[in-house]
Amino acid sequence: MIVWGVNALNHDASIAVFDSGKLKFWKRNSEISKISQDDNLSNQLIKEAIDSANQQGPSVIVWYEKPWLKKLRQLYAGQYHWALDHKELPSIYLKTFNLAYPKIYYVPHHLSHASAGFLTSPFEEATIVVLDALGEWESATIWCGKGTKISKVWSRSYPTSLGLFYSAFTDLIGLKPIKEEHILQKYSSLGDTNRYVDKVRSYWNFDWTLRKNLHKGITDWNLQISNDQDRYDIAAAVQLVFEEQAMKIFERAKLLSPSNNLVYMGGCAMNSKFNQKLVELYDGIWSLPVPGDSSSAIGAALYYQQKRLEWHGNLAKHIEIKYNKTI
Repeated sequence: MIVWGVNALNHDASIAVFDSGKLKFWKRNSEISKISQDDNLSNQLIKEAIDSANQQGPSVIVWYEKPWLKKLRQLYAGQYHWALDHKELPSIYLKTFNLAYPKIYYVPHHLSHASAGFLTSPFEEATIVVLDALGEWESATIWCGKGTKISKVWSRSYPTSLGLFYSAFTDLIGLKPIKEEHILQKYSSLGDTNRYVDKVRSYWNFDWTLRKNLHKGITDWNLQISNDQDRYDIAAAVQLVFEEQAMKIFERAKLLSPSNNLVYMGGCAMNSKFNQKLVELYDGIWSLPVPGDSSSAIGAALYYQQKRLEWHGNLAKHIEIKYNKTI
């Protein structure tokens, strides 16, 4: 049986191909198109995926999120163009690549992230944390993983989002949101944390909710940004507040899940400065080299198959991987 996991129409479109439970192929379309975080699939990627399984197409396609839930959130957010565009439904979109014939199954966005991390990890049991901008609705989730079973124990949904918070400030200082957050992180090392920290903290409530919806950016910043030092100082404050708010999630995870193994996934997992603080919290740590949406193609397919995968690819560089090598 040929199972494809597919991520597309979001960030970093990709396909993972499993043949009888074994991973035969995983590739991002950006590697072909040379477009950073390319949203779309391509005929070339489809061909390579088919060729990887001896020129057999998919028996089943597993999509990395639930599209109708996403459209409900888009309606709520006022993104009417996207919400009402039926061409962005997977069943219609895949027809453009002659892939309408297999059955399509849908796995929730954060569950795809969680599965990609846990089901490739060396751990039989683990705490799983997913932090990103947003899935269909969810932006932060905590899970317990054991064997091939993954159970959600806590979540927070749109419009509160640590990822959107970081991206909104990325945009505020003149960088490209969703693409150049790593530059904000770099800038944070050059800035004065104290100058703007109270202002930046004011966007958060004590119960881990945002005071304002930041999906359309920071619209109420009334302080002048006139030079690079201003940008560095804002970045320093944003990084500090990001770390404070992220640590609250991990403190909650410690209370809700007994495991001393951590699997950390989602776009926020790329924040390497904060990740250094996690080393002392857990005995074992695992993430994939690409913890964002492209690896969700692997996660969705593994969840559908209820299988674990022994990972032979590169290890993550954004976080210190720790596990007993004898496992």
